[in-house]
Amino acid sequence: MDRISLSQMPMAKPPTPIVRDAEALLRRGIEALERERHEEAVVLLRQAVSLDEHSGAGYLALGIALMRSMRMNEAMAALERAVELAPNAFFPRLRMAELYMRVGVPVRAREEMARAMELSRTPEQRQMVRALMAVDAQRAPRRIWRPDFSRLIRRKPEK
Repeated sequence: MDRISLSQMPMAKPPTPIVRDAEALLRRGIEALERERHEEAVVLLRQAVSLDEHSGAGYLALGIALMRSMRMNEAMAALERAVELAPNAFFPRLRMAELYMRVGVPVRAREEMARAMELSRTPEQRQMVRALMAVDAQRAPRRIWRPDFSRLIRRKPEK
């Protein structure tokens, strides 16, 4: 009986190397988002924020990926963390407004849009907010009124 050495045995696909660099994971997660691979992006971005818990960009990207995966509660938590880490950043506020619009909380959406408008630094950013406001205005006549209990929830004061 012939013996087969390890070098002669067919090998399975080599395992994916473990990445311990938050920036590399963030880049890969954003690339996955751009390719519309939302679940892959969520996995990569969760790893990125677990390695760097103070990455506002990581939580922002994770929130976007979760929103595109229709996991709204998780997206809200990630975007709230992004806002907490960067309270004066434009994009977390804009995405938070978009999320509130999608889940049907127009009062909070308008608050976030107003804050995003205050934080906008370029004409392009202001145009993005105006476009979101236009969508809100278009939806308003068809919106079914329902009570908004968000004001009853205690929020952390903004710094």
